[in-house]
Amino acid sequence: MSSVLDQLYRLQDRIQFVRDRVRERDTVPADLVEVDREFREKVEAVEKLQARLSEAEKEQRKSETEFADLREKQKKYQTQLRSVQSSREYSAVLNEIDGVDRQIRTTEERLLALEEEIESARSELATREQNLPAETAQHEERLKDWRMAQRVINDELAAAEAEIQRLESEIPPRDRSEFHRLLDKKRGLAVSRVIQIASSYSCSACHVKIRPAALQVLKAGREIVYCDSCKRILYYNAHA
Repeated sequence: MSSVLDQLYRLQDRIQFVRDRVRERDTVPADLVEVDREFREKVEAVEKLQARLSEAEKEQRKSETEFADLREKQKKYQTQLRSVQSSREYSAVLNEIDGVDRQIRTTEERLLALEEEIESARSELATREQNLPAETAQHEERLKDWRMAQRVINDELAAAEAEIQRLESEIPPRDRSEFHRLLDKKRGLAVSRVIQIASSYSCSACHVKIRPAALQVLKAGREIVYCDSCKRILYYNAHA
């Protein structure tokens, strides 16, 4: 049983190690937060400009189609105007022409605004895209030490994850299942080391003293013992 407890304790240690190192790897160091934020803002500005330019060009094509359709409608009404037979028909066609003329003016204004917006967006986007490669290289240069540290962490994680897989395969299924149940329930601490203070022994998680009888079972290493208070698996190492 001591071997299983050793494995469970080591498994817990490796799982916590992976969680901590992943968090460390993925967290931008405090001195680089502003550097990274500024660069991301530049990248996002380019992406937003690209998206808005694409949308404006789409709106422009749609407005140009609408403008062409209105021009055709205008010509149609002007042709009808020359062939009307009564003043009532004449007034009706004139009203239609006035309505189309208003739509044409509105569409022309929208096209002009879109043209100005597209020209401005293209100019700004060209400048930003031209500067982005150099800004990216500068950003990576300032982050190179962190990138190197990330690669070291990735190597450590690969080794730790391989050990986790090995331990998982060696621990009996029932013990492994109980361990993971407690790991989820106890916020990552399923196995609690026994600590000695003066002549008494306590659970290092909740600091409740361990009963003498339970301690003897622990020292004998014959079976898994749980803390009477926090219900975690107790781990006793006489050499610790």
